[in-house]
Amino acid sequence: MLAFLRRNPQFQKLWGAQIVSSTGDWLNRIAVLALIDQLGGTGQAAFTGLLFALEYALRTLPTTIFSGLAGPLADRLSRRTLMIVADVVRAAVVLCLLLVDRPEELWLLYALIFLQMSVGIFFDSARSGALPNTVQRSDLHLAYALSAATFSTMLSVGAFLGGVLVSRIGIQGVFLCDAATYLLSACFLIRLELPATPRQPQPLRARDVLRFTDVRRGFGHVRDLGIWPILFSKVLWSPCGGFLVLFPILARRYEPEGSVEELSWLISLFFIARGVGTGIGPLISKRLLGSHRASLIRQAWGGMLLGGLGYLALIFAPNLELSLLAVTIAHVGGSAQWVGSTTYWQQAIEDGFRGRVFACEFALMTLSFAVFAFVGGITYDLTLNLEATLGLLVVVSLACSQVARVWFRRLPGAGGEDLTVRPRST
Repeated sequence: MLAFLRRNPQFQKLWGAQIVSSTGDWLNRIAVLALIDQLGGTGQAAFTGLLFALEYALRTLPTTIFSGLAGPLADRLSRRTLMIVADVVRAAVVLCLLLVDRPEELWLLYALIFLQMSVGIFFDSARSGALPNTVQRSDLHLAYALSAATFSTMLSVGAFLGGVLVSRIGIQGVFLCDAATYLLSACFLIRLELPATPRQPQPLRARDVLRFTDVRRGFGHVRDLGIWPILFSKVLWSPCGGFLVLFPILARRYEPEGSVEELSWLISLFFIARGVGTGIGPLISKRLLGSHRASLIRQAWGGMLLGGLGYLALIFAPNLELSLLAVTIAHVGGSAQWVGSTTYWQQAIEDGFRGRVFACEFALMTLSFAVFAFVGGITYDLTLNLEATLGLLVVVSLACSQVARVWFRRLPGAGGEDLTVRPRST
């Protein structure tokens, strides 16, 4: 690992920004969920699932809405500048969360979450386009595995700190910490050196943004390469959006009358378990299966299968400890699926399309995750039965893994040949 970092000094800076901003993101998430439960969850028990589903949807839908602009900008403007500006703006938005302290201000909380995530898609598109330019081509899979492991580690660390800090410095203190992490991330990125963004032959026009023209060009590039089914890998894992919405409700199962501090700690435990799973998943799959194309394809559908089985085990878990273990196992699979599918298409596409292909994939994924967030939340509100809600999502998840297993057989390299993918047409 040290040798990898030494020979990729620009990745070190991008990685440093990821570490601090991801930590702040998860501090923020724990505090927001605790605040929603405090201001709206207890008093509106019949709509608990919907309240948490709305929070999750507002974190994901901005990607679908703004991908038509974020991807093309990441392929035209300085990716470093885009990331720095996004960090500064997000710091300002998070500071506005300090204004929310009464139930009638929940609308403002949701509006600020939407704004924060809307700015975030511009950062994510630029970062995804920049990452391959910070490492040697032979190190790309390792770079994505490390990025996924870092996301997972910071998820666990941030969730743990969120649970602790909510009880020590309060929800508003946590928001201040989150704003500071965005500013520190920008400091890392100031020193980042990237090659000039490739010049695009087509101008960026408002009507093209509204029609998602550039995103469709990105999809067309992937289609010409013959690898377009892989962009739907994360869509098929979208029942995960429903599972994640249920974490605060799972926490209430173990502390039905608990305080905000107790609830925030239990919520953080489930996110920590998710983080542990997503951290070790790509490393385990790479060690066991390798990183050739056939392996990446197996990870793309096999990870979904393991994820569904993990949440199936959660239904029957008799105590908190085994529930946390089941969540960990589920996200070992989920992260292997994530890294495997992303590495597969990143190895094949041209640099000038990375931002747009990322935006296309992320738009498809976030829309489907938001749909299943509402499915999970509304199903729980209608049934008030956590196990039945989990069972519905598990059935869909396992079915999707088998659809992917059959569908991905058509991908180049699925038969074991580790060839270079070439466009079918130009």
